[in-house]
Amino acid sequence: MKLIKAFIAAALATGMAACATQSPPEGGPRDQTPPKLVNSNPKDQQLNVDTRTITLEFDEEVQQNTLTKELLITPNVNNPYKVIPNRNVLTLEFEKPLEDSTTYTFNFRNGITDITEKNKAQDLRLSFSTGSFIDSSRVSGTVVDLMKQTPEKEALVLLYQAGDTMSVRKNRPYYLTAADAQGNFTMENVKEGSYRMYALIDKNSNSYYDSEEERIAYLAKPITITPNTDTVKLQTVRIDTKKPILLSRGRFTDRFVAGYNEGIQQFTAIPVAGKDTLMSKRLLDGKTAELFKTANFGGGKVILAAVDSAGNIGSDTLDIAFEGKPSTRIKGAAIKVMNNGNAGYKVGQEVVVELQTPVRLAGKAPVTLMADSVVVEALQHPEQVSLDKTNTELRFAVPSISSNIRQLTVLLDSTAIQPLEGPALSFAPLQLAIAEGKGSTGSLSGNISTDHTSYTLQLLNSEYKVVEERGVGKTFRFRNIAPGSYYIRVLIDENKNGKWDKADPEFKVQPEPVYMHPATIEVRANWEVEDLDLKF
Repeated sequence: MKLIKAFIAAALATGMAACATQSPPEGGPRDQTPPKLVNSNPKDQQLNVDTRTITLEFDEEVQQNTLTKELLITPNVNNPYKVIPNRNVLTLEFEKPLEDSTTYTFNFRNGITDITEKNKAQDLRLSFSTGSFIDSSRVSGTVVDLMKQTPEKEALVLLYQAGDTMSVRKNRPYYLTAADAQGNFTMENVKEGSYRMYALIDKNSNSYYDSEEERIAYLAKPITITPNTDTVKLQTVRIDTKKPILLSRGRFTDRFVAGYNEGIQQFTAIPVAGKDTLMSKRLLDGKTAELFKTANFGGGKVILAAVDSAGNIGSDTLDIAFEGKPSTRIKGAAIKVMNNGNAGYKVGQEVVVELQTPVRLAGKAPVTLMADSVVVEALQHPEQVSLDKTNTELRFAVPSISSNIRQLTVLLDSTAIQPLEGPALSFAPLQLAIAEGKGSTGSLSGNISTDHTSYTLQLLNSEYKVVEERGVGKTFRFRNIAPGSYYIRVLIDENKNGKWDKADPEFKVQPEPVYMHPATIEVRANWEVEDLDLKF
C-alpha cells in the first residue's frame, strides 16, 4: 500500500512539473509577424497631454532592444527616463514633467521587439502635444555622400534653432530623425521657424559632431521650415583640419628624409636665410619627402612645409645637417610602379627609374632596352631620356616594339649616369613588364554638355580611386584602360578660382558641386565604350 501511494505521489509530482515547464510546441511555421501597437497613453496626435509616463500596449509580449539608443525624441529633452517592461506593455517614465505647449515626436526605430523571434516593431512613431495644437511643419529630403553620390544609410538629420547658441560640435540637436537605407528622411511635427540643418554619420552615437572621423553634411545658411518646405539634399563630407605631423627624421650624407603621419600632396623646403626653394621631392608612399644636398646648399636652418589633401599645412623649422652614411633606401636604381597596377607598361607610357642618389647625365645613351639578349633600342639623352628636377629620377617612354615582346631588360650605363657626389654607381639590370597589345585593354569616350567653364573630369576605379583626370572640353576619351568597373566624376569649379573648393570647417561655405555619371561603366578588353553623355 505504501508503495502504491509513493508511486501515485511521484506521478503527480512529475505531472505538476510538466505543467510548470511547458515548452513551445515543436514544428509549425516560424513567427515572422512584428508586434503591433494596439493602444497607447497618450494617444497619437493627442492634445493637452500632462504626464510623466508614456505607455505602449502591444498585441504580444515585447522587450526593449537597446531602446535608449534607438529612441529619437524630438524636440530634444534633457529629461532622463527609465524603461519598464511588463509582458505586452512597455512604459517610459520621465524624471521631470514634459515642457508645456510643445509638440513631441517619439520615433522608436528598431528599439522594440517581440519575445519569441525578436521581430522588430515597424514604423512605430507617436506624436502628441502638451499644448492646444500639434506643430505641422515638416522637412524631407535625401542624404548622400558628396564624393560618391551614394545614399548615406541611416544618417542622422539634425536641426538646431537658428537663433540658439547650441553647436553641432557640442550639443545634441533640438530636432533629429534618421534616414532610411536609401538615404531618404522625413521630419514631421516641427515647429515652424528658422533652423541650422545638418546630417551626420554618427559613429559614437552621441547625436552630435565631435570627431573628424565622422562625415557631416551642412547647409551654409539657415533653412526656414514650414508645412510646405521644399525637399532638401544633404551631402556628407569628411572634414580634415589636422596638420601633417613630422614623425621621423633621417640624416644621410646626400639627403634628409622627412616622414609624416599622413599622405602629403606637396612638399617644399626653404632656407631661413634665403628665398630659393631647395631641391626636394615626395616619395611614392605619399608620406615621405626627401631634401637633397646640392652645390648651393650644404646644410643649415630650413623651413619644411608639407601640405595634405585637405590643404592643411604642417610647418617645421629644422637645422639640417648632411651626415652619417649614404642613403640605402634603394640600391643603384629601381623602377617606380606608375602604371596604376596594370599587367604591364604600354607603348608610349612613361617609365620612371628611381636612383639611389642625385646624378648628372654625361653620355648620349644612358639607357639601353633589351629583349632576349637583343638590343631593342639605345635611348638618347636629351631626346628620349630626361632627369627630374631633383636629379634622382630618370624618365623615358616605352618605344614602339614588336607585339610579341612581354618583357624588357633596362640597362643603365654607369659611365653615362654619374653621381653628383661620391663614388661611381653600379646598376643591376631592371626588368620591365610589357602589357599585351590592344586586346588587353579597353577605352571609353563621350560628350560633355555643360554651361560650366571650369571643372576637372575624373575616371575612378571600383574603389573610387582616381585613375586619370581631364580638363575642360566638349568631348573626352580615356585610352588603354584595364578591364574592370569604373565611375566618372566631375569636380565643378563653380567660383572659377582654378581649383575645386572643399568643405568649410566653419560650415559657412558649401563645398563646390560634384557630378557623378549615374551608371557604372564596364570596360572590357579590346572594346571601346562610346557615346557616353555627361550633362551637368
